[in-house]
Formats: sequence, structure tokens, C-alpha cells
Amino acid sequence: MAILTTLFGLGNQELLLISIAILFYSVVIWTVVDLFSNKDLPAIPKLLWLIVILFFPFLGTLIYLYYGRSAKHLSNQRQ
Repeated sequence: MAILTTLFGLGNQELLLISIAILFYSVVIWTVVDLFSNKDLPAIPKLLWLIVILFFPFLGTLIYLYYGRSAKHLSNQRQ
């Protein structure tokens, strides 16, 4: 942490915000990868989910993770 503060002049608040942003976009990318690995979902709904996730990353990701993942897809991942 001291190296980042010294080299880039970043304080604790900036480092916290950068960490949160990296975590958030990692979850969004993981959601998109999960969407495309879902073999139970046809192409058109996948495209619609992708549009929702990309235009509304926070809300779209939460909605997809709660409603969009099928039970069959979830059970296939656990095996």
C-alpha cells in the first residue's frame, strides 16, 4: 500500500474506491461468462440478458443472478 501511495499519490479513499470498482467489474464479467456458459438458455434470451447486464451493470447483474440462472444450469455446475 505504501508503494502505491508513494508512486501514484493515492490515498486510502482512492485505493478503497479502486478496489470496489475492480470487485464490481469482476462480478459483472463473471456474470457474463456464466450467461454464455448456460446451455439451457436460447440465443435470443442470452442476447437480451447481455444487453440488460451491459446497460445496467449493477441492477442487471443482480437480476440475472437471482432470476436468470436456471436450476438445471446450477446443478450442472456443481457436478
